[in-house]
Amino acid sequence: MKKNSLYIILLAVGALFSACDKYLDIQPVGTVVPSTEADFRALLTSGYTNFPTHKALLNLRTDELLLDEYSTDFPELKDIYLWNDQNPDPVTRAYPWVDFYKSIFYANHILEEMDAKIGVTAETKQIKAEALLLRAYAHFELLNCYAEQFSEANKDKKAIPLADHIDLEQRFRPATIAETYALVLADIADAQELMQVEDQPAMYKYRFSKRALHAFKSRVHLYREEWELARQEAAAALAINNKLVDLNQNEALLPSDFQSVEAIMSLDAVGVSFVSTSSYIAPTLLSSYDQANDKRFTRYFAKAGSNYVSSKGGNDRYNVSFRNGELYLIVAEASLQLNRRQEAVDALGTLFRNRLTAAAFSAQALIMANMDRAALLELVKAERKRELALEGLRWYDLKRGDRPRIVHQIFGQEQVLEQQDPRYIIRYPQEAIDNNPDLL
Repeated sequence: MKKNSLYIILLAVGALFSACDKYLDIQPVGTVVPSTEADFRALLTSGYTNFPTHKALLNLRTDELLLDEYSTDFPELKDIYLWNDQNPDPVTRAYPWVDFYKSIFYANHILEEMDAKIGVTAETKQIKAEALLLRAYAHFELLNCYAEQFSEANKDKKAIPLADHIDLEQRFRPATIAETYALVLADIADAQELMQVEDQPAMYKYRFSKRALHAFKSRVHLYREEWELARQEAAAALAINNKLVDLNQNEALLPSDFQSVEAIMSLDAVGVSFVSTSSYIAPTLLSSYDQANDKRFTRYFAKAGSNYVSSKGGNDRYNVSFRNGELYLIVAEASLQLNRRQEAVDALGTLFRNRLTAAAFSAQALIMANMDRAALLELVKAERKRELALEGLRWYDLKRGDRPRIVHQIFGQEQVLEQQDPRYIIRYPQEAIDNNPDLL
């Protein structure tokens, strides 16, 4: 393993990179090697800071947004909106690739160097646990963007290169889907042994905690259709804090606000300004709400002339990775798949009580009492669309579902993503392919 040329600059707000590495295009430069607990915490903070804003771009691929053809950022976003990954305009914003591996690089340096430099303490255990989870989360997000959905039929298909150690001369060949998940789950398991912090305070909600670990693990198992494990992990996170924002209270924060009672982790920038100021809410999303009785409608969206825009966009306070609203929906979906109908109804009822008017909640409870399992599963799917709107999960839900037909319009011309379209798996960015011939 070559580390002779490995030097790290630690800055309070991040780190600088020179793009030179042959395969991952990462070459850290600098003069300061971390040697104290504070240094390694700062290095991890840089890993968090460099985590990419990919979910805002994923929102454009879904049925949630309409791209404003006259916006300043339209030229950079139109090919993303049109699923044109094969031959995009040169000015198109590239999907993140290097930034994922930058965060992984920071995590790997901590995991390989910290114990030897400063020994083992409660704080270093916490830092290592977070580094393991950051590495796992980066690989998990890469997998969901650039590879097929996990299944027994797909598990041996090509996925993404794995970076589980530092080797500047390593060839980064794509691992399989199964191998990637094996690393993700192993890192989560190792982190669970080290985790010291049950729940992060609001000022540190960008960091992992025990509560975030369970929420992350629950989502991993959900995407793998491991229903009992998904239900158990969601329940473990809710056992720490099961609160929901009651939107019937006029002054209540948005559920995705990092200071809300249900916020778990707020790392992902899901509504960056260059997307939120360049798009409107799609009519199909607006029409999915009971606009008179669903309190989410007036809280999630704001009128802008004849259109609606997102109230979750353009502000870091709405960064969101995990929150309790999603966990109740995971409990509901997993319970239905396990034929535990009442648990699913109870989870949905808890969510509805905090999102609908009192009269609408009572009516919905009566409707659910007469729904069969298939109808309840459709309700969960619809509720994920409504509850988690514009939080960066819709693309993944479409991909792991029936991959429906989506129509986007540009200057009056329809562009279509057909049902089961191959473009539900995003192509590796061209820059990544150019730097790493092993991706082909």
